[in-house]
Amino acid sequence: MRDFLAITKALSDENRTRAIMLLGRGELCLCQIIEMLRLAPSTVSKHMTVLHHAGLVASRKVGRWMYFRLPDEDAPAEVLEALSWVRGSLRNDRQ
Repeated sequence: MRDFLAITKALSDENRTRAIMLLGRGELCLCQIIEMLRLAPSTVSKHMTVLHHAGLVASRKVGRWMYFRLPDEDAPAEVLEALSWVRGSLRNDRQ
């Protein structure tokens, strides 16, 4: 139940779903996500933390830079299903 709630909470915010859609194109640095979402760095950082805790994004740190990507195919089934649903539902949405 806890995983389900974490995933649905993470997906309940428009900016977090926009970040997921951006990451569908490939790995991005936090600074790139900030620029694309046009939000304050601290706001984007908090959004990415929520997504990471829900398992919806993977991250790695290189020096001072933080990179995010969608999880690999070995992620839990519920995570992959949620990401597939979001990406399929919003594929043609240009907002």
